[in-house]
Amino acid sequence: MNERRKKPEFGKTDSLPSHRRSADDPISCILLPIAIVLSYFVLSAILRVTSNSGSKLDQIICYGALSCAVIILLLGTRDLWQQGRARAAEKAQWAAGCGTAMLTIVSRRRASSWWDGYSNRYRKVPNSLELELSSNQKVAFPRGMIVTVEVSQSVYNRLEKRNTVRIYYMPESPLTFLLEEEL
Repeated sequence: MNERRKKPEFGKTDSLPSHRRSADDPISCILLPIAIVLSYFVLSAILRVTSNSGSKLDQIICYGALSCAVIILLLGTRDLWQQGRARAAEKAQWAAGCGTAMLTIVSRRRASSWWDGYSNRYRKVPNSLELELSSNQKVAFPRGMIVTVEVSQSVYNRLEKRNTVRIYYMPESPLTFLLEEEL
């Protein structure tokens, strides 16, 4: 019998309240036209400055908008970097409480994709590995002998010439695991 791996999820922020406003919010009916008018003036000032026909006010608007764009990009990059560090720390903490096992790679399936004319849509099969269960996992799942693991292309390429792979799994849930290359 073939089992599927359950991949642990890291970096989920479901507990935080959402601060997004819906499009039918009354305040957005006022703010959206104002934002459109302001962006028109900013873009026209940028065009006048780049064509060397802009006034001093156009230069102030152009360089102010450029400065704001750079600041927003830097803040976004900083947030992404902090989220990546937090996710890496969460993975390391999770791996510290895990057991390890060396599993044998039974078979490999390279990703493929095709156009299905019958259902008129594009189909894709991801890269996957079939691994033989360890003795601890066989105790928890006696009917399952093989576990299927979907992996990214980079992980698949790193494991292409190997016959075994080390996993980090939770002892209470042996099918919830990560490959060493995914940490």
